[in-house]
Amino acid sequence: MTQLLVSVRDAAEAHAALDGGADWIDLKEPTSGPLGAVTAIVARNVAEVAEGRASLSAAAGELLDWPHSAARDLLAVDGVTQLKLGLSACADGDWQQAWLAAQREIIDAGKELVAVVYADADRAHSPAPFDVLEAAAAARARWLLIDTFDKGSGTLLELFEATQLRALFERAQALGLTTAAAGRLTPAAIEALPLDAIDVVAVRSAACGGDRRGTVNTHSVAALQTLLRGCAIF
Repeated sequence: MTQLLVSVRDAAEAHAALDGGADWIDLKEPTSGPLGAVTAIVARNVAEVAEGRASLSAAAGELLDWPHSAARDLLAVDGVTQLKLGLSACADGDWQQAWLAAQREIIDAGKELVAVVYADADRAHSPAPFDVLEAAAAARARWLLIDTFDKGSGTLLELFEATQLRALFERAQALGLTTAAAGRLTPAAIEALPLDAIDVVAVRSAACGGDRRGTVNTHSVAALQTLLRGCAIF
């Protein structure tokens, strides 16, 4: 069954997400870009809430910023098992070597690096989706996430057709990667996803009643979990 990941910005939102039945908690500051990082203090507070109740991942910004980013403090936070680095502005550079260096550092800290595909790769000036997938598989990464870079440019399925998404994720699963889909996913968009090829659906705005800068609420999370279970049944 596809699991539900909810992105939260603090411990109070983590409580709400868990009470609504979230399977995963993800740390993200929505005012700081598509993969904006929270502070290490916030991360530790959320880790205490999530311990024993859900797995915990965290957004860590963009790869090009990583060497000097405050998000590096997340490496020292116990309980965070995955970090996500976006690949914006990497289309023309030797991003793979920088990504591998970040992956080694993150693994040394006892965590995993999630490979991130931006559905609006042209707008993000990021590498092509299948290039990211093949690089992740070669590096023996375990996670592939597709997300949207520009949160004002449309939902995931407005930028990336369901047939394309299925092809990408079926290839990823064949290579042994776990798949996650995000990108302003509404309940209707979730129903239209090829859920049999998706291991985790990741939401922020839908868990906040439609506004990603709002507040995660238990009712919205519970409704999304019910929707996912219903889709699995049918």
